[in-house]
Amino acid sequence: MANDIRQIALYGKGGIGKSTVGTNVAVALQNRGRKVMVVGCSPKVDSTASLLGGEPPTENILELSRIKGQDEDTVMQAVKKGYRDIYCAEAGGPEPAEGCAGRGSALALDLLKQYDIPNKLGVDFLVYDVIADVVCGGFSQPMRRGYANEVYIVLSGELMALYSANNICIAISELARTGANVGVAGLICNMRNMDFERDLVEEFAERIGIPVMAYVPRSPKVQEAEAQGGTVMEFFPESEQAKVYEEMAQNILNRAGQPTKIPRPVELEDIMGLMQKYEGALS
Repeated sequence: MANDIRQIALYGKGGIGKSTVGTNVAVALQNRGRKVMVVGCSPKVDSTASLLGGEPPTENILELSRIKGQDEDTVMQAVKKGYRDIYCAEAGGPEPAEGCAGRGSALALDLLKQYDIPNKLGVDFLVYDVIADVVCGGFSQPMRRGYANEVYIVLSGELMALYSANNICIAISELARTGANVGVAGLICNMRNMDFERDLVEEFAERIGIPVMAYVPRSPKVQEAEAQGGTVMEFFPESEQAKVYEEMAQNILNRAGQPTKIPRPVELEDIMGLMQKYEGALS
């Protein structure tokens, strides 16, 4: 892929809100004149649903490749135009009980690169939505292969979200040590309205050496938009929630040319200590 295509990846535990963040930011980037492609890297194939009227695409790269063979026309068939003409593609996954879903996603990304699909579509931004509860070897492939060199970790103040974020940091620091071109650009806190959540996430961010680039408040507008089959940016563009995604997109644009950071993962005991510290502040 051409060097001038920004390839950003959203990593985080399942259910943390990566798809919501990714699709809304994609719309905000498109509104700023960028041409965006969102690639879902989950076997659930639902990362792009809110850009496609609320329904996951009926075709994905791996499934079509199994049926029709691996060629450019087959890969292009899996690419759909969604809201605001944002390109959408789902990597798909292997047949049940056959192979690693993460490695399957990596194969799909290889096919996009092999046939130079993003360049042929004139894309400026590639946004990868990657599930990563424990960062298995398969789901680290987008980073290992140089697709996801600008990583944003989506988390909250919940224990498992912090644990997953720290595991992602471990994977990134290990990959960087082996020479992979990967680093973290920032943390995105998709808030759960917990007491002291900002303080907790800020201290965690300080310990791992990665800045928090955005706090996304919990808002019913997200569920209302998704119930209508779209994004906040589509149905509530003047809302305060939309302004958060707009600001996030602008911050990403402003990072052009800036280096990412290699995180300093902490021990599980450190995370537990943080949780206890801020739970204790309530008593």
